[in-house]
Amino acid sequence: MISQHMQVSPEKILPSQDFLKEKTVRYIFACIASGQDDKLPPAPLVRKDENGNLVAIDGHNLIAVRLFRKEPIEVIVAASPNEGLPETTDANIERNKELAAKFQTVLDERRRVAAEGVTTFSDLLQKYPDLFEAAP
Repeated sequence: MISQHMQVSPEKILPSQDFLKEKTVRYIFACIASGQDDKLPPAPLVRKDENGNLVAIDGHNLIAVRLFRKEPIEVIVAASPNEGLPETTDANIERNKELAAKFQTVLDERRRVAAEGVTTFSDLLQKYPDLFEAAP
């Protein structure tokens, strides 16, 4: 089992990728606008870095939308690559594979994207203004 669920401000999470997916962001906005929260992507997986900062392993698009909307977000804090969600669905099995594959490399990716100028999720919002200008 993954150790901890917590609700945080998206401002407290650091990105490990320097891109957002237009189709996914628009889908998230559509789900929220239509009240279909049950169709939203699952809570993002994060881990702590050597300074205790939360670094996103996945869920960048949902984190960005919640930041734009100034809403808190529930995240799952993984303490090791061997922790995982209950393997009760195919989606959970896939997320566990992603966690295992990305747990170690996500900190290197975080440093890479920071060196390229994407240090916060606000930077990602600024990089993709078209995704958020007409957002509901």
